[in-house]
Amino acid sequence: MLDDQARQFFQKWYDSDLGAQLKQQETAQIESELDNAVGYYLIVQSPIKDLSFHNHRIREQIIVAPDIEFGTPSHGVIAKANELPFESDGVDLHVLHHTLDLSLTPHDDLREAARTLLPSGKLVVVGFNPWSFWGVRRLFSKRVKAPWCGRFIAHKRLEDWLKVAGLTLEKKVFLHYSPPVQNPKWYQRCQWLDRLLKPLKLPFSGVYVLTATKQVRHFIPIKPRWSGARVRVPHLTKPTAKEMKH
Repeated sequence: MLDDQARQFFQKWYDSDLGAQLKQQETAQIESELDNAVGYYLIVQSPIKDLSFHNHRIREQIIVAPDIEFGTPSHGVIAKANELPFESDGVDLHVLHHTLDLSLTPHDDLREAARTLLPSGKLVVVGFNPWSFWGVRRLFSKRVKAPWCGRFIAHKRLEDWLKVAGLTLEKKVFLHYSPPVQNPKWYQRCQWLDRLLKPLKLPFSGVYVLTATKQVRHFIPIKPRWSGARVRVPHLTKPTAKEMKH
């Protein structure tokens, strides 16, 4: 179920204890990617309508939402993810926070985000990992509630999509190795898995964060090779004495 109702389910789920814990980890990781970013425009797309970042040096932050929602910040823009109202090569950094998990056209959304980026601009993609405890839990769910109603796109597949969109993968981080347990007591008991597996950087966490850079194509001018035209001149023969008399 990928529609506006799924977006509302995600907003409600992020208010739960498990969602709040995950949001804290995701926000910290995204802000670490924004730490060295400098520029004018930061575009954020997320099912969370009030998701914003503060630890960066980008002048203007714009939140894109598909519809008008109660509580949308004043710096929000209403637009479809595959039809963004921004010029090409004008955005310094673009964040896709689980928007591809909820999209009916993830390929188009990714290409559109890449289009808006400046040369050497960065794209940060946050998604749910199907090869994890979270992916196993999704297999046994009815997929009518968040986050199980999302796509759960494999990070390897997403890496291929980034290449097609003209982006180069720079960094890959895996977050939240613990099972998706809602009970706070059991959640604390499972934290040893996170402490054990996170330093190993194994690709089996519940969430991944990919950072990619827009490729800059350098064109080498080809100088024309000027060469003198070769003119074929027929051989000259000396006139005979008879020809000279005439």
